[in-house]
Amino acid sequence: MPNVLLIHDSKYAADTTVMQILSSQGIPAVSLDLIEFHPEYLLSEIFDLIIFELFGESWSCMLALYQLECWSATSGIEHPPVIVVADENSGSIEQAVRTAKVNFYFIKPVVEAELISAIKHALLPYKQN
Repeated sequence: MPNVLLIHDSKYAADTTVMQILSSQGIPAVSLDLIEFHPEYLLSEIFDLIIFELFGESWSCMLALYQLECWSATSGIEHPPVIVVADENSGSIEQAVRTAKVNFYFIKPVVEAELISAIKHALLPYKQN
């Protein structure tokens, strides 16, 4: 079973769009608030995919993505694939997200079939192991 880390920026996001989609696909996820995430968290558990689901301002996510990249470069540990799902109002950071090492980027409302396809594609290395 793949191990997915779902990071969100709302403490009220227990039943998020992404969580619903993961559940419908039978994929369990560890849910974590964005302010609780630090790249070293990846040392405590092996994750096959990281998904950021954003409900508000997205610059905190960008900071987390850059910290993740720096940590990966300095630790020599490659981080898992990353998917970002953001609100429409976060379009101002789209270019910044695209320059980060993000495998897939979606703006809400996301087409469920496209997100499922991206999740399955990102988990291909997991299935090959």
